[in-house]
Amino acid sequence: IWLMPIMPSPTYHKYDTTDYCGIDSEYGTMEDFKKFLEECHKRNIHVIIDFMMNHTSAKHKWFEEACNYLEELGKEEVSVEKCPYVEYYDFVKEEDAEANYYQIGNSKWYYEGSFWDQMPDLDLYSEAVRGELEQAAKFWLDLGVDGFRLDGVKYFDASDERNIEILRWFNDYVKGIKKDAYIVSEVWTDYT
Repeated sequence: IWLMPIMPSPTYHKYDTTDYCGIDSEYGTMEDFKKFLEECHKRNIHVIIDFMMNHTSAKHKWFEEACNYLEELGKEEVSVEKCPYVEYYDFVKEEDAEANYYQIGNSKWYYEGSFWDQMPDLDLYSEAVRGELEQAAKFWLDLGVDGFRLDGVKYFDASDERNIEILRWFNDYVKGIKKDAYIVSEVWTDYT
């Protein structure tokens, strides 16, 4: 069984999570989910869940804290020590903003949101972000989930080679925890 996004989210589609280790209340509780997994496994049914690595919700605490920090920054230099979440996303100054970048309040800071302004892109080259995603993947695997469906992997990076590196990292990590974990990725492309 492949479950579409089940993590807490402010939208109907749930592809913009606010908590990588939770269940949206529209789907019940964590206890409900554990019971569901138990009943599936009793019947030899495997369960995979959607895992959004591209982005979070703009209402995720990481993003909110980073934006608050950048809005109050003034002329100071960005400090990861003062706000570690500034390295979680692709933030740029006004003059470097391109298409799919959105302004943070009235500041000169912008962030990338390839899909929508309410889904800021994560920086998947950040070791801190990778660590957070590894913790979340381990959480679900330890709970009994049998694998993951990764959304929009073509959009991790503009480079296919870099996308493959990101997928290899995640696959190796997941298979290091659960050798028979199932991972499937969505890639819409045309190689004519």
